[in-house]
Amino acid sequence: MARYIRKLPPLGSLGPTEERGFAVWAGYDIVGVEDDLSYAGLELADRFSEEELAARRVTTFIRVGPGDTALYEKLGIRRKS
Repeated sequence: MARYIRKLPPLGSLGPTEERGFAVWAGYDIVGVEDDLSYAGLELADRFSEEELAARRVTTFIRVGPGDTALYEKLGIRRKS
């Protein structure tokens, strides 16, 4: 299982101009996968220090199991045959 992080797209304007454009990151524990998933916008979390993850406010990781087909599709991860 590998840990990945992904920068989520902005959801629109949430407030005054100075609040727009902030980054929201999410973390994922993907069971049985340790591949390069950069094509899906996912980066290996172990490339970042704890301080860098904290700066991105990644504190928890969502578990993605082998049978989570809908989540695989939502994340844009290609499944091996």
